[in-house]
Amino acid sequence: MLTDAQEGKVLINEAAYQIIANNAPQELPLYVTTRDKYFADPEKFVETVEAEDEELGFGATVVVQTLTQVVFPILTPILSFILDKATEALQKEGGEKAADWVSSLFKDTTPKPVFTQAQLEVIASTIQQIAETEADRLGLEISQARTVSDSVIARLALAKI
Repeated sequence: MLTDAQEGKVLINEAAYQIIANNAPQELPLYVTTRDKYFADPEKFVETVEAEDEELGFGATVVVQTLTQVVFPILTPILSFILDKATEALQKEGGEKAADWVSSLFKDTTPKPVFTQAQLEVIASTIQQIAETEADRLGLEISQARTVSDSVIARLALAKI
């Protein structure tokens, strides 16, 4: 799992930070604390997200989840998938090159292309499925899961041939 290695944590951190900065900059003050809780125990993190939510309004309970709480458990399996696909595409260069390329998606303004348009379409569809499956499995808001998946897909689209 990506969270077991320092390189994986760095990749998750870079991607998650960019997603939060671009989609919910008002949550940046929560970022470091939330990230550290996730990396300390990713399994327990998901269980505590709902417990930390606050109720709003009257009548039915309304659960508020910040994008910062959602980004880590949704993004981790997406990045694992992309890393596997990049490793396949960059077989000659190896896994380290693939990790560098995935990292460049969130650093470079125009990352280098690795996938064909047809491959990108399949990868984008799979990323959306991963995000929706994880959101459903973890009881997270689907709209925020889509924000995460759409952000990753947009970065991949910048690397089109």
